[in-house]
Amino acid sequence: MENEQPVPLQSFWQQFFGPNFGYLLELYEEYKRDPNAVSAETREMFNRYGDPGQAVATSLETRKVHTTGVGVGVSPDVVARVAEYVRSIRTYGHLAADTDPMFPAESSPELEPSTYGIIESDLSQLPATIVGGPVAGQARDARAAVEALKAVYCRDLGYEFAHLANRQEREWLTEQVETRRFHTQFSVEEQKQLYRQLAQADMFERFMHRRFAGQKRFSVEGLDALVPMVDALATLAVDAGCPNVIVGMAHRGRLNILAHVLKKPYERIFAEFHTGNELASDEELAEYERGWGGDVKYHQGWTRVFTDASGRKARYVLANNPSHLEVVNPVIEGMARAAQEDRTRPGQPIQDVHKAFPILVHGDAAFPGEGVVAETLNFSQIPGYYTGGTVHIIANNHVGFTADPDQGRSTRYASDIAKGYDMPVVHVSADNPEACIRAIRLAFAFRETFHKDVVIDLVGYRRWGHNESDDPSMTQPVLYTKVASHPTVKELYATELQSRGAIDAGEIARIDQEIDEQLMEAYKKYPEVHVTAKVEDFSEQTEEAPPVSIDDLREINRSLLDTPPNFTVYPKLRRILERRRDAVDNGDIDWAHAEALAFGSILREGTPIRLTGQDSERGTFGQRHLVLHDVNNGHKYMPLQHLPGAQASFVVYNSPLSETSVIGFEYGYNIEAPETLVLWEAQFGDFANVGQPMFDQFLAAARSKWGEASGLVLLLPHGFEGQASEHSSARVERFLQLAARNNIVVANVTTSAQYFHLLRRQAARLGADARPLVVMTPKSLLRSAAAASKAADFCEGRFQPVLHKAIPKTAAKKVRRLVLSSGKVGVELTAEIGKRDASETAHIATARVEQLYPLPTLQLQEVLVAYENLKEVVWLQEEPQNQGPWAYMRPHLQDLLPQGVRLRYIGRPEQGFVAESSPDVHNRVQAEILQAALANDIN
Repeated sequence: MENEQPVPLQSFWQQFFGPNFGYLLELYEEYKRDPNAVSAETREMFNRYGDPGQAVATSLETRKVHTTGVGVGVSPDVVARVAEYVRSIRTYGHLAADTDPMFPAESSPELEPSTYGIIESDLSQLPATIVGGPVAGQARDARAAVEALKAVYCRDLGYEFAHLANRQEREWLTEQVETRRFHTQFSVEEQKQLYRQLAQADMFERFMHRRFAGQKRFSVEGLDALVPMVDALATLAVDAGCPNVIVGMAHRGRLNILAHVLKKPYERIFAEFHTGNELASDEELAEYERGWGGDVKYHQGWTRVFTDASGRKARYVLANNPSHLEVVNPVIEGMARAAQEDRTRPGQPIQDVHKAFPILVHGDAAFPGEGVVAETLNFSQIPGYYTGGTVHIIANNHVGFTADPDQGRSTRYASDIAKGYDMPVVHVSADNPEACIRAIRLAFAFRETFHKDVVIDLVGYRRWGHNESDDPSMTQPVLYTKVASHPTVKELYATELQSRGAIDAGEIARIDQEIDEQLMEAYKKYPEVHVTAKVEDFSEQTEEAPPVSIDDLREINRSLLDTPPNFTVYPKLRRILERRRDAVDNGDIDWAHAEALAFGSILREGTPIRLTGQDSERGTFGQRHLVLHDVNNGHKYMPLQHLPGAQASFVVYNSPLSETSVIGFEYGYNIEAPETLVLWEAQFGDFANVGQPMFDQFLAAARSKWGEASGLVLLLPHGFEGQASEHSSARVERFLQLAARNNIVVANVTTSAQYFHLLRRQAARLGADARPLVVMTPKSLLRSAAAASKAADFCEGRFQPVLHKAIPKTAAKKVRRLVLSSGKVGVELTAEIGKRDASETAHIATARVEQLYPLPTLQLQEVLVAYENLKEVVWLQEEPQNQGPWAYMRPHLQDLLPQGVRLRYIGRPEQGFVAESSPDVHNRVQAEILQAALANDIN
């Protein structure tokens, strides 16, 4: 600063008038107490220019500021208090805004001049420039500027953006809000169209209330403006050239959005309401018996494909959603990310955030109450999950089921959690539809400018109870006395338009009659509509992957070890990776090496791959290393993104420390990009239990509920190594309970070649009829020679659902016990047999069930018939008896056993926990169950 030209004292400080001046005075107070408490640059500024408040007061005294013709001096203290008052209007103006149709805003101390020791004459004596911003240029003094500021911040929209960390974003919003850019007058045609949309929403709900009395529909009434808001937002996105608008919401107002934004035919919706009024038809019963369940109408999604005004093809998608409220949020983000990415070329997928626009509609109780909301908000700026900004609309009706707001959240607003993720918030009354559309326009412009999330808190009410058969007056009597006499937004807006002269009563009646006739016409048609099952074939998939040649394996292997000339891999890791160089020709290929080879072969066949999870780049157990880090500068390099011959993209991301939202995101990504091999990996298998809603409601059931196919792969580290419960079990029993009608594949494989073939088979089965694959991956076996395979095992054969080594007939005749197992315990059993003399184990034969579901019945029968003198079949597992596969396997094996062969369980006893916390106890128990499996105690 010492080389700069001198700046007049008052001119220098004048540039800080406005919302920043109060902060400047606070800094000066800090500086006076301790000069080192402020930055060096700020300290130098105060050293040079002195007290900003005194300088401004001197300037005002000198200039004799005239507001009433009398010049008056103003003290620095008053200037500071006025600056603080002005800043509070911008920050807390939302407290006085008219944004709640049920509860008018109350006076707030933050917005009273007296709170700051200010009187009217103080403001009249100050220039408008002290207020700063766009309003200052059009006001004669600070008093007029303050009134103009209140008209912006305390009127029909409530703004919260002072918390934003980015100054550019704050200044942009200040400019948009204070210039009232989005407060332009609606044209007569726009007003009529908005009325029509409100009338459609209102009359649709009333029609269904009369025609389908007593049936749940979760009406939008009280938040009717939501319908034109979503429609306006989607239209803005398409008009800006975005071909995909992807919407997620729970139940409230869903049918109305389906009808009036997605254009789902009225008669189709009405046809879905007949369920429960009569017996199922023979056709419906046959569909059910084949495996089709369908879903209630307020869970179902819809897709609308159309051509926009410019001739471009566009698509609106409202995603299917279960009753688990907000769990659809990450699914929408995953779908949007997939729609934004080009995966057709090798390397990193190319993202264009203008190709998909995500919209999420939330409930006011669920937004702060459901943890998956916060998990999804956390995605907003994370590279692997970023979608260029989502517009969130909170459908705020004051009641969560029967709970009041103070029973459901600890914050003033339902939206407050979003501020912690650096998102602006706009509050608006659902009874002010024009303000609602202005809020939408501002939110869209912010998203398009900064590619960040923005939240609109749409505040209204719920005309009926949680559903239409509920009586809300039992729990909210005062509120519902108000609701009962409160006019609908359709009525309010009609009155407003008539008072403006924009529309007359006759035209309103004509619009209403036209809508009513459309509803009646559809109602007459609906009995003829039968909603047929989207899926009829529930048979097991049979596609197999083509073989991979040894030359292909060699080429892929070389590429996996190549790095750029100036790239330095961590020396210890380089030594580990170099061990893989000759493994294809002269050694064993371990688990992670097999996985990398599988990925390489899949990419060369044209299938994109996306792998995410906690620590998935390196691997939780330091086994994978698909992302290398230069020890000198930290730069990353992914060999699979530079693979010769690759025909599709590859990416791996370390995910946030979350399960539910990440699984939901990957599921959504996969259903939008069904040609992609999408894998999610748990850090430890038992951590997947936090994602149970995603497994129950989406992975296991989506195909038979909604016709939605997913080929998502879950990699769940599983195995008992004496590390207690959370580091042992991936809860295979839960997935087996969910398995039916060939809806998923559950595998617990024991060799690297089996894993290689399983991944390749899954890639071959992707597409419109895909099924999720759940893999119990190992921990201690990752580097074990017992689980490693030779290259020949990769090039020959295919995935074997049952691993069984045939023995000569003479030896087979001696076998009286067949031990079946799945996973690590089977490898340990083989090792234990190898330690013993052959004569000690001649009575034993073993087989490993590598695919638990669908159960390989034919292969198991082939194993059973190989032993003609069999007396018993043992199911061996390391999980407790009430866990693991035993409960699932028992009835199936019992049905397969030949006459006179009994079935036994050997394993841990029933326990309320998963695994022992003591390694010593674990080792003792593990040795005992292996000994029991090998004992020659057959009667």
